[in-house]
Amino acid sequence: MRNKGHKVHEIYFKDWINNYLEWPSETEINNFIELLRHTQTQIVLISLRCSAYHKVTAYLTGIIRDRLGLPVIWGGLHPTLCPEDSIKDVDIICRGEAERTLPEIIEAIEQGRDYKTVPGFWIKKGGQIYKNDVASLIPELDVLPFRDYEHPDKYRIQEDFIIQGDPQVNDPVYLMMTSRGCVYSCSYCYNSTLKNEIFAGKGSYYRTMRVDTVIEELKRAKKLFKNLKRIKFDDEVFPFKKEWIDEFCEKYKKEINLPFEMFTEPKLVEEEYLAKLKKAGLKIIYMGVQNSEKINEILYDRNTSNDTVLSAVNIMRKLKLDARYQVIVDDPLSTDQDKIGLVEFLMKFPRPFELYLFSLTVYPNTKLAEKLISMGIISENQIEGRATKTFQQLRVDLSYPRGAEDIFMLSIMILLTKGFIPKALIRFLYKRPFFRKHTVFLTLLAKAANIIKMTYTVFFMILKGEFTYTLFTRWMNPKSLVSQ
Repeated sequence: MRNKGHKVHEIYFKDWINNYLEWPSETEINNFIELLRHTQTQIVLISLRCSAYHKVTAYLTGIIRDRLGLPVIWGGLHPTLCPEDSIKDVDIICRGEAERTLPEIIEAIEQGRDYKTVPGFWIKKGGQIYKNDVASLIPELDVLPFRDYEHPDKYRIQEDFIIQGDPQVNDPVYLMMTSRGCVYSCSYCYNSTLKNEIFAGKGSYYRTMRVDTVIEELKRAKKLFKNLKRIKFDDEVFPFKKEWIDEFCEKYKKEINLPFEMFTEPKLVEEEYLAKLKKAGLKIIYMGVQNSEKINEILYDRNTSNDTVLSAVNIMRKLKLDARYQVIVDDPLSTDQDKIGLVEFLMKFPRPFELYLFSLTVYPNTKLAEKLISMGIISENQIEGRATKTFQQLRVDLSYPRGAEDIFMLSIMILLTKGFIPKALIRFLYKRPFFRKHTVFLTLLAKAANIIKMTYTVFFMILKGEFTYTLFTRWMNPKSLVSQ
Protein backbone atom coordinates (compact mmCIF):
# COMPACT_ATOMS: atom_id res chain seq x y z
CA MET A 1 0.00 0.00 0.00
CA ARG A 2 2.86 2.39 0.76
CA ASN A 3 4.46 1.54 -2.57
CA LYS A 4 1.21 2.61 -4.22
CA GLY A 5 1.43 6.02 -2.54
CA HIS A 6 -1.02 5.49 0.32
CA LYS A 7 -0.50 6.85 3.83
CA VAL A 8 -0.51 3.76 6.07
CA HIS A 9 -0.35 3.50 9.86
CA GLU A 10 0.36 0.11 11.40
CA ILE A 11 -1.11 -0.59 14.83
CA TYR A 12 -0.06 -3.69 16.75
CA PHE A 13 -2.90 -4.16 19.21
CA LYS A 14 -1.88 -6.16 22.29
CA ASP A 15 0.62 -8.98 22.47
CA TRP A 16 0.46 -12.68 23.27
CA ILE A 17 1.94 -12.82 26.76
CA ASN A 18 3.47 -16.21 27.52
CA ASN A 19 0.53 -18.42 26.61
CA TYR A 20 -2.11 -15.97 27.81
CA LEU A 21 -4.14 -13.21 26.22
CA GLU A 22 -6.54 -10.98 28.11
CA TRP A 23 -9.57 -9.25 26.63
CA PRO A 24 -8.70 -5.60 25.83
CA SER A 25 -9.19 -3.18 28.69
CA GLU A 26 -11.14 0.06 28.41
CA THR A 27 -7.83 1.96 28.47
CA GLU A 28 -6.49 -0.08 25.53
CA ILE A 29 -9.74 0.48 23.60
CA ASN A 30 -9.61 4.23 24.25
CA ASN A 31 -5.95 4.40 23.21
CA PHE A 32 -6.81 2.52 20.02
CA ILE A 33 -9.68 4.88 19.12
CA GLU A 34 -7.65 8.00 19.96
CA LEU A 35 -4.79 6.77 17.80
CA LEU A 36 -7.16 6.27 14.86
CA ARG A 37 -8.41 9.84 15.39
CA HIS A 38 -4.89 11.24 15.74
CA THR A 39 -3.68 9.58 12.54
CA GLN A 40 -6.84 10.72 10.69
CA THR A 41 -7.45 7.17 9.54
CA GLN A 42 -10.16 6.83 6.88
CA ILE A 43 -10.30 3.04 6.43
CA VAL A 44 -9.41 0.43 9.04
CA LEU A 45 -7.95 -2.89 7.89
CA ILE A 46 -7.81 -5.64 10.51
CA SER A 47 -5.67 -8.73 10.01
CA LEU A 48 -7.62 -11.52 11.69
CA ARG A 49 -4.80 -14.04 11.61
CA CYS A 50 -6.31 -16.63 13.94
CA SER A 51 -9.91 -17.75 14.44
CA ALA A 52 -9.55 -17.42 18.22
CA TYR A 53 -9.62 -13.64 17.74
CA HIS A 54 -12.94 -13.56 15.87
CA LYS A 55 -14.94 -12.37 18.88
CA VAL A 56 -12.52 -9.65 19.92
CA THR A 57 -12.22 -8.45 16.30
CA ALA A 58 -16.02 -8.22 16.01
CA TYR A 59 -16.03 -6.27 19.28
CA LEU A 60 -13.38 -3.82 18.03
CA THR A 61 -15.20 -3.42 14.72
CA GLY A 62 -18.41 -2.45 16.50
CA ILE A 63 -16.55 0.16 18.58
CA ILE A 64 -14.86 1.64 15.48
CA ARG A 65 -18.25 1.98 13.77
CA ASP A 66 -20.00 3.44 16.83
CA ARG A 67 -17.33 5.95 17.81
CA LEU A 68 -15.78 6.87 14.47
CA GLY A 69 -18.14 5.69 11.73
CA LEU A 70 -15.23 4.35 9.69
CA PRO A 71 -15.40 1.51 7.14
CA VAL A 72 -13.65 -1.68 8.31
CA ILE A 73 -12.17 -4.49 6.18
CA TRP A 74 -11.14 -7.83 7.62
CA GLY A 75 -8.42 -9.96 6.07
CA GLY A 76 -6.35 -12.93 7.18
CA LEU A 77 -6.90 -16.62 7.81
CA HIS A 78 -10.27 -16.48 9.54
CA PRO A 79 -12.13 -14.53 6.83
CA THR A 80 -10.45 -16.72 4.21
CA LEU A 81 -11.56 -19.94 5.90
CA CYS A 82 -14.86 -18.74 7.38
CA PRO A 83 -16.32 -16.03 5.13
CA GLU A 84 -19.95 -16.75 6.05
CA ASP A 85 -19.23 -16.19 9.74
CA SER A 86 -17.05 -13.15 9.13
CA ILE A 87 -19.35 -11.19 6.83
CA LYS A 88 -21.99 -11.12 9.58
CA ASP A 89 -19.83 -8.73 11.61
CA VAL A 90 -18.28 -6.51 8.93
CA ASP A 91 -19.18 -5.08 5.53
CA ILE A 92 -16.08 -6.16 3.59
CA ILE A 93 -13.82 -9.18 3.97
CA CYS A 94 -10.70 -10.06 2.03
CA ARG A 95 -9.97 -13.71 1.29
CA GLY A 96 -6.61 -15.08 0.24
CA GLU A 97 -3.52 -13.23 -0.95
CA ALA A 98 -4.21 -9.53 -1.35
CA GLU A 99 -0.99 -7.80 -2.41
CA ARG A 100 -2.47 -7.12 -5.84
CA THR A 101 -6.18 -6.76 -5.05
CA LEU A 102 -6.15 -4.69 -1.85
CA PRO A 103 -4.84 -1.51 -3.54
CA GLU A 104 -7.51 -1.99 -6.21
CA ILE A 105 -10.43 -1.99 -3.76
CA ILE A 106 -9.00 0.82 -1.61
CA GLU A 107 -8.56 3.08 -4.63
CA ALA A 108 -12.09 2.30 -5.81
CA ILE A 109 -13.50 3.22 -2.38
CA GLU A 110 -11.47 6.44 -2.27
CA GLN A 111 -12.56 7.45 -5.77
CA GLY A 112 -16.20 6.48 -5.31
CA ARG A 113 -16.06 3.78 -8.00
CA ASP A 114 -17.91 0.49 -7.90
CA TYR A 115 -15.88 -2.20 -6.14
CA LYS A 116 -18.38 -5.03 -5.88
CA THR A 117 -16.52 -7.28 -8.34
CA VAL A 118 -12.92 -7.02 -7.06
CA PRO A 119 -11.50 -10.59 -6.81
CA GLY A 120 -10.91 -11.95 -3.34
CA PHE A 121 -13.48 -9.74 -1.59
CA TRP A 122 -16.94 -10.30 -0.20
CA ILE A 123 -18.93 -7.08 0.02
CA LYS A 124 -22.14 -6.52 1.96
CA LYS A 125 -24.05 -3.64 0.42
CA GLY A 126 -27.70 -2.68 0.00
CA GLY A 127 -28.94 -5.84 1.69
CA GLN A 128 -26.91 -8.07 -0.65
CA ILE A 129 -23.65 -9.94 -0.27
CA TYR A 130 -21.41 -10.00 -3.33
CA LYS A 131 -19.20 -13.09 -3.09
CA ASN A 132 -16.20 -12.84 -5.37
CA ASP A 133 -13.90 -15.82 -5.79
CA VAL A 134 -10.37 -15.68 -4.38
CA ALA A 135 -7.79 -14.15 -6.69
CA SER A 136 -5.15 -16.32 -8.35
CA LEU A 137 -2.11 -17.05 -6.22
CA ILE A 138 0.96 -14.93 -6.83
CA PRO A 139 3.31 -17.27 -8.73
CA GLU A 140 6.56 -15.33 -8.23
CA LEU A 141 7.23 -14.35 -4.63
CA ASP A 142 10.32 -12.45 -5.75
CA VAL A 143 8.21 -9.60 -7.19
CA LEU A 144 6.77 -8.73 -3.77
CA PRO A 145 8.31 -5.97 -1.63
CA PHE A 146 10.11 -6.89 1.56
CA ARG A 147 8.37 -6.20 4.84
CA ASP A 148 8.76 -2.57 5.91
CA TYR A 149 10.57 -2.15 9.24
CA GLU A 150 11.77 1.43 8.68
CA HIS A 151 8.65 3.56 8.45
CA PRO A 152 7.89 5.64 11.58
CA ASP A 153 4.10 5.25 11.28
CA LYS A 154 3.96 2.15 13.49
CA TYR A 155 2.46 1.84 16.95
CA ARG A 156 2.08 -0.83 19.62
CA ILE A 157 -0.75 -0.65 22.12
CA GLN A 158 -0.30 -2.61 25.35
CA GLU A 159 -2.02 -1.82 28.65
CA ASP A 160 -1.63 1.94 29.32
CA PHE A 161 1.06 2.49 26.70
CA ILE A 162 1.23 3.58 23.07
CA ILE A 163 4.77 2.93 21.85
CA GLN A 164 5.81 4.32 18.47
CA GLY A 165 8.11 2.36 16.18
CA ASP A 166 8.30 -1.14 14.81
CA PRO A 167 7.94 -3.66 17.67
CA GLN A 168 10.40 -6.13 16.13
CA VAL A 169 13.25 -4.07 14.75
CA ASN A 170 15.24 -4.27 18.00
CA ASP A 171 14.86 -8.04 18.28
CA PRO A 172 17.98 -10.24 18.08
CA VAL A 173 16.18 -12.65 15.74
CA TYR A 174 14.99 -11.83 12.22
CA LEU A 175 11.97 -13.86 11.12
CA MET A 176 11.34 -14.49 7.45
CA MET A 177 9.66 -16.99 5.18
CA THR A 178 11.33 -18.13 1.98
CA SER A 179 8.15 -19.85 0.80
CA ARG A 180 4.37 -19.81 0.91
CA GLY A 181 2.12 -22.81 1.35
CA CYS A 182 3.01 -26.34 2.37
CA VAL A 183 3.58 -29.64 0.57
CA TYR A 184 1.70 -31.57 3.28
CA SER A 185 -1.99 -31.75 4.28
CA CYS A 186 -2.09 -32.44 8.02
CA SER A 187 -5.69 -32.47 9.21
CA TYR A 188 -5.22 -29.98 12.07
CA CYS A 189 -3.65 -27.34 9.84
CA TYR A 190 -5.34 -24.70 7.67
CA ASN A 191 -2.99 -25.59 4.79
CA SER A 192 -5.04 -28.70 4.01
CA THR A 193 -8.17 -26.61 3.36
CA LEU A 194 -6.39 -23.78 1.57
CA LYS A 195 -4.51 -26.07 -0.77
CA ASN A 196 -7.22 -28.59 -1.57
CA GLU A 197 -10.32 -26.39 -1.56
CA ILE A 198 -10.00 -22.61 -1.41
CA PHE A 199 -7.07 -22.22 -3.81
CA ALA A 200 -7.75 -25.27 -5.97
CA GLY A 201 -7.19 -24.25 -9.60
CA LYS A 202 -5.69 -20.88 -8.59
CA GLY A 203 -2.06 -21.74 -9.24
CA SER A 204 0.71 -23.58 -7.44
CA TYR A 205 0.06 -23.49 -3.70
CA TYR A 206 3.63 -24.16 -2.57
CA ARG A 207 6.07 -21.53 -3.88
CA THR A 208 9.60 -20.54 -2.94
CA MET A 209 11.68 -17.40 -3.39
CA ARG A 210 14.82 -17.47 -5.47
CA VAL A 211 17.94 -17.78 -3.33
CA ASP A 212 19.17 -14.37 -4.50
CA THR A 213 15.96 -12.76 -3.20
CA VAL A 214 16.41 -14.45 0.19
CA ILE A 215 19.98 -13.21 0.43
CA GLU A 216 18.95 -9.69 -0.62
CA GLU A 217 16.32 -9.54 2.13
CA LEU A 218 18.77 -10.78 4.75
CA LYS A 219 21.41 -8.23 3.73
CA ARG A 220 18.79 -5.55 4.29
CA ALA A 221 17.89 -7.08 7.67
CA LYS A 222 21.54 -6.94 8.80
CA LYS A 223 21.51 -3.18 8.16
CA LEU A 224 18.16 -2.52 9.88
CA PHE A 225 18.35 -4.87 12.90
CA LYS A 226 21.19 -3.42 14.96
CA ASN A 227 20.96 -6.20 17.57
CA LEU A 228 20.72 -9.03 15.03
CA LYS A 229 22.22 -12.31 16.24
CA ARG A 230 20.48 -15.00 14.17
CA ILE A 231 17.88 -15.75 11.51
CA LYS A 232 14.72 -17.78 11.98
CA PHE A 233 13.22 -19.20 8.79
CA ASP A 234 9.55 -19.55 9.64
CA ASP A 235 8.50 -21.63 6.63
CA GLU A 236 6.12 -24.54 7.27
CA VAL A 237 9.02 -26.65 5.99
CA PHE A 238 12.28 -25.13 4.83
CA PRO A 239 12.85 -25.52 1.05
CA PHE A 240 14.26 -28.97 0.37
CA LYS A 241 15.12 -29.23 -3.34
CA LYS A 242 18.78 -30.12 -3.80
CA GLU A 243 19.64 -27.37 -6.30
CA TRP A 244 18.04 -24.68 -4.10
CA ILE A 245 19.83 -25.95 -0.99
CA ASP A 246 23.21 -26.10 -2.70
CA GLU A 247 22.90 -22.52 -3.92
CA PHE A 248 21.54 -21.29 -0.60
CA CYS A 249 24.31 -22.88 1.47
CA GLU A 250 27.04 -21.37 -0.68
CA LYS A 251 25.61 -17.85 -0.79
CA TYR A 252 24.32 -17.73 2.80
CA LYS A 253 27.68 -18.72 4.28
CA LYS A 254 29.54 -16.22 2.11
CA GLU A 255 27.20 -13.22 2.33
CA ILE A 256 25.18 -13.55 5.57
CA ASN A 257 27.14 -15.89 7.87
CA LEU A 258 24.80 -15.81 10.87
CA PRO A 259 23.43 -18.76 12.84
CA PHE A 260 19.96 -19.74 11.66
CA GLU A 261 17.05 -21.98 12.59
CA MET A 262 14.44 -23.75 10.48
CA PHE A 263 11.51 -26.18 10.45
CA THR A 264 11.55 -29.60 8.87
CA GLU A 265 9.49 -32.82 8.71
CA PRO A 266 10.71 -36.36 9.52
CA LYS A 267 10.43 -37.62 5.93
CA LEU A 268 12.67 -34.80 4.70
CA VAL A 269 15.53 -35.43 7.11
CA GLU A 270 18.65 -36.73 5.40
CA GLU A 271 22.15 -36.52 6.81
CA GLU A 272 23.71 -35.05 3.66
CA TYR A 273 21.02 -32.36 3.40
CA LEU A 274 21.33 -31.27 7.05
CA ALA A 275 25.12 -31.48 7.05
CA LYS A 276 25.25 -28.91 4.22
CA LEU A 277 22.87 -26.62 6.09
CA LYS A 278 24.85 -26.99 9.33
CA LYS A 279 28.03 -25.99 7.54
CA ALA A 280 26.20 -22.90 6.26
CA GLY A 281 25.09 -21.93 9.81
CA LEU A 282 22.16 -24.12 10.87
CA LYS A 283 22.05 -24.31 14.70
CA ILE A 284 18.43 -24.92 15.73
CA ILE A 285 15.98 -27.25 13.99
CA TYR A 286 12.28 -27.76 14.74
CA MET A 287 10.45 -30.93 13.74
CA GLY A 288 6.86 -32.04 14.24
CA VAL A 289 6.51 -35.38 16.03
CA GLN A 290 2.93 -34.54 17.06
CA ASN A 291 1.87 -37.80 18.69
CA SER A 292 2.06 -41.58 18.55
CA GLU A 293 2.16 -43.31 15.16
CA LYS A 294 -1.44 -44.48 15.64
CA ILE A 295 -2.91 -41.08 16.57
CA ASN A 296 -0.94 -39.33 13.84
CA GLU A 297 -2.42 -41.62 11.22
CA ILE A 298 -6.01 -41.80 12.49
CA LEU A 299 -6.46 -38.22 13.63
CA TYR A 300 -3.87 -36.03 11.95
CA ASP A 301 -3.44 -37.60 8.49
CA ARG A 302 0.31 -37.92 9.08
CA ASN A 303 1.52 -41.27 7.78
CA THR A 304 4.98 -41.25 9.31
CA SER A 305 6.27 -44.29 11.18
CA ASN A 306 8.00 -44.12 14.54
CA ASP A 307 11.07 -45.60 12.87
CA THR A 308 11.19 -42.66 10.42
CA VAL A 309 10.88 -40.17 13.26
CA LEU A 310 13.57 -41.90 15.33
CA SER A 311 15.90 -42.05 12.33
CA ALA A 312 15.50 -38.29 11.86
CA VAL A 313 16.08 -37.71 15.59
CA ASN A 314 19.31 -39.72 15.53
CA ILE A 315 20.60 -37.85 12.47
CA MET A 316 20.05 -34.52 14.23
CA ARG A 317 21.81 -35.85 17.30
CA LYS A 318 24.73 -37.12 15.22
CA LEU A 319 25.11 -33.66 13.66
CA LYS A 320 24.87 -32.03 17.13
CA LEU A 321 22.00 -29.78 16.15
CA ASP A 322 19.84 -28.07 18.77
CA ALA A 323 16.73 -30.20 18.14
CA ARG A 324 13.27 -29.00 19.19
CA TYR A 325 10.36 -31.36 18.70
CA GLN A 326 6.72 -30.36 18.54
CA VAL A 327 4.16 -32.59 20.26
CA ILE A 328 0.36 -32.20 20.41
CA VAL A 329 -1.43 -33.40 23.55
CA ASP A 330 -5.00 -33.22 24.87
CA ASP A 331 -6.51 -34.97 21.87
CA PRO A 332 -9.86 -36.76 22.44
CA LEU A 333 -8.86 -40.17 21.00
CA SER A 334 -5.71 -41.13 22.89
CA THR A 335 -6.26 -43.89 25.41
CA ASP A 336 -4.10 -44.26 28.50
CA GLN A 337 -2.13 -46.87 26.58
CA ASP A 338 -1.58 -44.41 23.69
CA LYS A 339 -0.28 -41.81 26.14
CA ILE A 340 2.05 -44.35 27.71
CA GLY A 341 3.28 -45.29 24.22
CA LEU A 342 4.02 -41.64 23.39
CA VAL A 343 5.99 -41.05 26.59
CA GLU A 344 8.00 -44.24 26.15
CA PHE A 345 8.71 -43.31 22.54
CA LEU A 346 10.03 -39.91 23.62
CA MET A 347 12.24 -41.65 26.18
CA LYS A 348 14.11 -43.20 23.25
CA PHE A 349 15.19 -39.76 22.00
CA PRO A 350 18.87 -39.06 22.74
CA ARG A 351 19.27 -36.11 25.08
CA PRO A 352 19.57 -33.16 25.07
CA PHE A 353 16.46 -32.07 23.19
CA GLU A 354 13.58 -29.66 23.59
CA LEU A 355 9.87 -30.42 23.51
CA TYR A 356 7.40 -27.81 22.37
CA LEU A 357 4.18 -29.14 23.89
CA PHE A 358 0.98 -27.87 22.29
CA SER A 359 -2.56 -28.38 23.54
CA LEU A 360 -4.74 -29.54 20.64
CA THR A 361 -6.73 -26.63 19.26
CA VAL A 362 -9.37 -27.34 16.63
CA TYR A 363 -9.59 -24.67 13.94
CA PRO A 364 -12.66 -24.14 11.75
CA ASN A 365 -13.06 -25.70 8.32
CA THR A 366 -10.06 -27.97 8.78
CA LYS A 367 -10.17 -31.70 8.08
CA LEU A 368 -9.70 -32.31 11.80
CA ALA A 369 -12.79 -30.24 12.67
CA GLU A 370 -14.86 -32.14 10.10
CA LYS A 371 -13.54 -35.46 11.38
CA LEU A 372 -14.27 -34.79 15.08
CA ILE A 373 -17.73 -33.36 14.41
CA SER A 374 -18.69 -36.33 12.20
CA MET A 375 -17.54 -38.68 14.97
CA GLY A 376 -19.72 -36.83 17.47
CA ILE A 377 -16.71 -36.02 19.67
CA ILE A 378 -16.99 -32.23 19.61
CA SER A 379 -19.61 -29.61 18.79
CA GLU A 380 -19.33 -26.45 16.69
CA ASN A 381 -19.01 -24.45 19.91
CA GLN A 382 -15.69 -26.16 20.70
CA ILE A 383 -14.02 -24.94 17.51
CA GLU A 384 -11.88 -21.80 17.65
CA GLY A 385 -13.86 -18.75 16.59
CA ARG A 386 -16.74 -19.68 18.80
CA ALA A 387 -14.34 -21.05 21.40
CA THR A 388 -11.30 -19.06 22.56
CA LYS A 389 -9.07 -21.77 23.97
CA THR A 390 -6.03 -20.09 22.41
CA PHE A 391 -6.46 -17.25 24.93
CA GLN A 392 -5.54 -19.57 27.81
CA GLN A 393 -3.82 -22.67 26.45
CA LEU A 394 -1.97 -23.01 23.18
CA ARG A 395 1.39 -24.09 24.56
CA VAL A 396 1.04 -26.48 27.47
CA ASP A 397 1.28 -25.33 31.06
CA LEU A 398 0.64 -27.47 34.10
CA SER A 399 -1.82 -25.04 35.70
CA TYR A 400 -4.47 -25.82 33.07
CA PRO A 401 -7.14 -28.26 34.38
CA ARG A 402 -6.47 -31.86 33.31
CA GLY A 403 -6.95 -35.36 34.65
CA ALA A 404 -4.34 -36.98 36.90
CA GLU A 405 -3.03 -39.34 34.20
CA ASP A 406 -2.49 -36.44 31.76
CA ILE A 407 -0.73 -34.34 34.38
CA PHE A 408 1.53 -37.28 35.22
CA MET A 409 2.46 -37.92 31.58
CA LEU A 410 3.07 -34.21 30.85
CA SER A 411 5.26 -33.87 33.94
CA ILE A 412 7.40 -36.79 32.74
CA MET A 413 7.70 -35.23 29.26
CA ILE A 414 8.78 -31.93 30.79
CA LEU A 415 11.42 -33.62 32.94
CA LEU A 416 12.80 -35.46 29.90
CA THR A 417 13.95 -32.15 28.40
CA LYS A 418 15.92 -31.17 31.49
CA GLY A 419 19.46 -32.43 31.03
CA PHE A 420 20.31 -31.68 34.67
CA ILE A 421 17.82 -34.34 35.82
CA PRO A 422 19.24 -37.88 35.40
CA LYS A 423 17.25 -40.11 33.08
CA ALA A 424 17.49 -42.89 35.67
CA LEU A 425 15.59 -40.70 38.12
CA ILE A 426 12.91 -39.93 35.52
CA ARG A 427 12.45 -43.65 34.82
CA PHE A 428 12.23 -44.31 38.56
CA LEU A 429 9.47 -41.69 38.95
CA TYR A 430 7.70 -42.98 35.85
CA LYS A 431 7.50 -46.55 37.12
CA ARG A 432 6.18 -45.74 40.60
CA PRO A 433 2.35 -45.93 40.92
CA PHE A 434 2.54 -43.50 43.86
CA PHE A 435 3.40 -40.57 41.58
CA ARG A 436 0.57 -41.46 39.20
CA LYS A 437 -1.93 -41.21 42.04
CA HIS A 438 -0.33 -38.23 43.81
CA THR A 439 0.62 -36.00 40.90
CA VAL A 440 1.24 -32.91 43.04
CA PHE A 441 4.81 -34.04 43.80
CA LEU A 442 5.73 -34.62 40.17
CA THR A 443 3.99 -31.40 39.10
CA LEU A 444 5.98 -29.35 41.60
CA LEU A 445 9.21 -30.98 40.41
CA ALA A 446 8.34 -30.27 36.75
CA LYS A 447 7.43 -26.64 37.50
CA ALA A 448 10.62 -26.13 39.49
CA ALA A 449 12.65 -27.67 36.65
CA ASN A 450 10.97 -25.28 34.20
CA ILE A 451 11.87 -22.27 36.34
CA ILE A 452 15.50 -23.43 36.70
CA LYS A 453 15.78 -23.96 32.96
CA MET A 454 14.17 -20.61 32.15
CA THR A 455 16.53 -18.83 34.56
CA TYR A 456 19.51 -20.55 32.93
CA THR A 457 18.24 -19.70 29.43
CA VAL A 458 17.61 -16.04 30.28
CA PHE A 459 21.03 -15.68 31.91
CA PHE A 460 22.86 -16.89 28.80
CA MET A 461 20.62 -14.85 26.49
CA ILE A 462 21.55 -11.76 28.50
CA LEU A 463 25.24 -12.62 28.15
CA LYS A 464 24.81 -12.97 24.37
CA GLY A 465 22.74 -9.77 24.10
CA GLU A 466 19.66 -11.67 22.95
CA PHE A 467 17.26 -10.95 25.81
CA THR A 468 15.09 -7.93 25.07
CA TYR A 469 12.32 -6.04 26.86
CA THR A 470 9.80 -7.58 24.44
CA LEU A 471 10.89 -11.08 25.42
CA PHE A 472 10.72 -10.13 29.09
CA THR A 473 7.10 -8.98 28.76
CA ARG A 474 6.19 -12.14 26.85
CA TRP A 475 7.85 -14.65 29.17
CA MET A 476 7.44 -13.25 32.68
CA ASN A 477 3.82 -14.24 33.15
CA PRO A 478 3.14 -16.26 36.33
CA LYS A 479 -0.47 -16.92 35.22
CA SER A 480 0.61 -19.38 32.57
CA LEU A 481 4.22 -20.59 32.49
CA VAL A 482 4.99 -22.33 29.21
CA SER A 483 6.49 -25.79 29.63
CA GLN A 484 9.33 -27.02 27.42
